[in-house]
Amino acid sequence: MAQPPAFCLSPSDIHKGLPQIAKAKGLLANWQHRDKRTYTEAVTNALVLIGWIEVYYDTGHAGGLWENRKAFLTTRAGALLGDFRKTIGRTTLRKEASGATHRLLGRDFVHHAKTIYGQDFWSSPVSTNDGQSLTLRDYTRMALKAACLL
Repeated sequence: MAQPPAFCLSPSDIHKGLPQIAKAKGLLANWQHRDKRTYTEAVTNALVLIGWIEVYYDTGHAGGLWENRKAFLTTRAGALLGDFRKTIGRTTLRKEASGATHRLLGRDFVHHAKTIYGQDFWSSPVSTNDGQSLTLRDYTRMALKAACLL
């Protein structure tokens, strides 16, 4: 899933006429070549976000439409890549990527996370030291409560 270095974009390259897909591929190229990050990191982050949404936005408590959570998930997964930026001396030029650009990237990351790890990854069974059987989601929820983060 590596983009060629020629796809890297700077803030000055971003304008209204540039399609969202080009902006998305440019962000991904920046992530891979300028930030020296991998596609795998983005997919792993998406997997974590899927679990986070399942823990924090459990359909029994949060209410709302699942479609809204799905859009939130894809936007946040793509937002990991940040915005278009370039440092010249002490000045940093920055051009924000739209939510649509982030969602475009995030959809691919979420899709690949579900394909690689399986649709039911967070429902996988785990055992605790005391022999208690839980799902990975429930274990994560318990760990977050113990750390006072939930």
